[in-house]
Amino acid sequence: MEWTLFGWAGIQIELPTSWEISGINGDEKNGYLRLDDDEMPRLELKWAKSRKKKPDLHKTLDEYFKLVRKNYKRGGNVSFRRNVDLIKDEDYLEDYTVLGFSWKGSIRANGLIIHNPETKRITIIQVMGRLKENWRPTVLRIFKSISDRGNPELTVWSAYGLRLAVPISYKLERQKLLSGYLLFAFTRGRNRKISVERYGPAEVLLNEYSVEENQLETWFRARYAKAIRGYGFEVTPHNENGDERITFVGQQTRLYDNVPLSPVLIFDKIFKRTRLVFHTWRCHTTNRIYVVQAIGRSDTSKELAQEVAESIHCH
Repeated sequence: MEWTLFGWAGIQIELPTSWEISGINGDEKNGYLRLDDDEMPRLELKWAKSRKKKPDLHKTLDEYFKLVRKNYKRGGNVSFRRNVDLIKDEDYLEDYTVLGFSWKGSIRANGLIIHNPETKRITIIQVMGRLKENWRPTVLRIFKSISDRGNPELTVWSAYGLRLAVPISYKLERQKLLSGYLLFAFTRGRNRKISVERYGPAEVLLNEYSVEENQLETWFRARYAKAIRGYGFEVTPHNENGDERITFVGQQTRLYDNVPLSPVLIFDKIFKRTRLVFHTWRCHTTNRIYVVQAIGRSDTSKELAQEVAESIHCH
């Protein structure tokens, strides 16, 4: 069984690579996520901010059991156990409050409810398996890998083989998870944005531009014509490990750009206009196109786009 690091909303865990997102709701403060394999639901995550310093986890678990009974009662009665101690390590999730639980119906599950006093978040995770399946080693590996801290400066996000990391100050604004297109869009304040997009299959998308000398750049300029209108760009193409890559670094153009400037206009020209940076590349191994876009009013947009692009390993 192959494993990978999965991240969402600040939670990081190791999972089998065959488990993929099948349901998602909410945001970084309060949300729900489910992953399935080809046969059945495998993992559920539920998280919420708590205003209480010491929330009643047993009460929260009671409410969760009601949802489990509602969702999984079709196969017959569901029996529950709490205070299940799967992991004996005394240092496990030190400084957290942790309760273990299990339930059994037509399928069975082991889970944890975790309160992190630092982030004030309550997280419920449960791993599900068939009644006669030897899935205890899988459960233990997942539970031992749990972290809702990870890198204190970065938040990891994953979906369908795409994994990326953004500064923790950038919050997820929206996402699209489609078979041929993935989007993660983040914001910080009103003026700073970064997004990651993945398109596929690349051969089909670029076939329309087969007569062009640079298919990828031509595709990009057509696809992002509206986004790049009004900007002047410095374009830098290069190859890395056999993949075509292009970096676009630009800023807004204005009518007085060719007019001698007063000190006030020089200040405006240097500090106030919007910077727009793109990193785009074609991964031949996975037959996909990646586009990282950063926008802001400082040169940090260039550094941010590069850091996020470097966090993505397409193969």
